[in-house]
Order: sequence, then structure tokens, then C-alpha cells
Amino acid sequence: MEKIINGNRTVAFLDILGFGQMVDSIPLDELSKKYEKLIDKLEYLIWPLDKTKNHPTLFPEHQHYSPWCIKNIYSDSIILISLDESLMSCLKLLIYSWRLTQVCLSAQMPVRGAITFGEIYINQNKNITLGKALTDAHKLEREQQWIGVSINDNMEKSLPELFQKIRDIPILSNIFLKYEVPFKDKPKKLLHTLNWRWNVVIEKGTRSLFSNSKDQSIKEKVANTLDYAKSVVDSGQIYVKDQGNLPTELRSFFVGDSEPPFTHGDDL
Repeated sequence: MEKIINGNRTVAFLDILGFGQMVDSIPLDELSKKYEKLIDKLEYLIWPLDKTKNHPTLFPEHQHYSPWCIKNIYSDSIILISLDESLMSCLKLLIYSWRLTQVCLSAQMPVRGAITFGEIYINQNKNITLGKALTDAHKLEREQQWIGVSINDNMEKSLPELFQKIRDIPILSNIFLKYEVPFKDKPKKLLHTLNWRWNVVIEKGTRSLFSNSKDQSIKEKVANTLDYAKSVVDSGQIYVKDQGNLPTELRSFFVGDSEPPFTHGDDL
């Protein structure tokens, strides 16, 4: 990868919610091991599977030695940047972000995030990342009142062919579901989202992923998130029966203590 990037890219800003509380309540040695285990999973997922094993894939042209996107982690913040400004690089980042969201939820490290498109400057030699795309994504992330990831509507204006592709392919429409996203201090807004509930099987049920905190703000975030999950289930578009024909990037993700496959634990 280039050491310096200066141009338009798709950028995701993802924040692990409640990390400060974890630092205060969980012994550092225990928390660090849990976090390192999560980061190891995210690092494994950022590399495509070996094509010599004939796995079906969304991106047959992608080189096995190249990651889906650029990934930087700063404490409890994860920043993802597309490899270039093309439609396909954007889609790769979106798919990786969707799976990353599922993995973080499974580790009970829920994320709130936003994805946008615009100018970004990266100097890897000096560890500098800045630009309007990053600040816009960070701003949208902080405004939301739930656990989830939304896609800034400027992306559809910047990459209309990608969003036409999403509308034309039912599976992609399910994964990047349009939804009235809840905000802290302003009305809900209809945005594309990363539908983490699609094609995930949670042994103990959806509610098991979230805190039972008595904090009112946390309770509201969780309630809003469960409303989202319910809307997905009510739509009937939550999984594909024939997983064998699905690209590997989209196959079922199982969350539980038993050996998969197993059934989902509730109706959410």
C-alpha cells in the first residue's frame, strides 16, 4: 500500500461503545486479552480466503495478498479506508465493515459508526490521518442514538452506480438496509445502514448481545437497536436458505458456545 494517500476515499469511523466503563470495571489484563482476541479476529477477516480452494466470492478479481481495505485502530476507535476511490473498493469496505460489526457484537463490544466518502490524507510514515471524510464520519457517528452503523447520504450522490447496484441486487439491499436512524438531538433520518442482523444466528438470542445497564442513555440505545432488529425480522429478509451458493463474505455468522450450526435463540 502507498505510504501517502491524498484524494477521495470511502471512510468508516467505528467507535466501541462503553469502552471507558470496561476500563474502569474489568481488570486491565483481562480486558487487554479480550480486546486482543477481537483484534485478531478482525485482522483475520480483512484478508480474503485463498482462491485455490474455489470459494465463491463477491470479488473474484481481488488478490489474496491484498486486504479488503486499510484498517487503523486507535484505542476504542476503528478507522477503515478504501484502497482507492472506485465503486468496488467502496463495496469491499462496506462488506468488511458489516462483518466487523457482527464480530464486535458477538464479543459484546458493540459499535456505533458511520461511513462516508470524501477527501482524506494519510501519511503512514508519520502516522497521520486527516480530512473531511474522516471528520464527517466521526460527526455522524457521535450524533446517533443506537448501536449500529449508518451510511452518510453523500455516498449515494458520490457513487450513484454503487447504490444502483445495491438496489438491483436483493441480497445487497438487505445488507445495506434503509432505515429511520435514531439521533440524539434531532429527528430520525432515513439512511442506508449496515444490517448486522442479516444472516447472523445467535444461540442465546439477540438480546444476549446487549447490556442490561440501568443507565438511561444506554437503555435507550439498546431499545433503539432492538427496534431495528425487530424491523429486520418483521421484513422476513433475515437469511438465505441455500448458504452453499452464497459468496463466502456473506455466509451465516454463528454466535454461541455450541458447535454450529444451531438455531437462533429468539424471534429478534
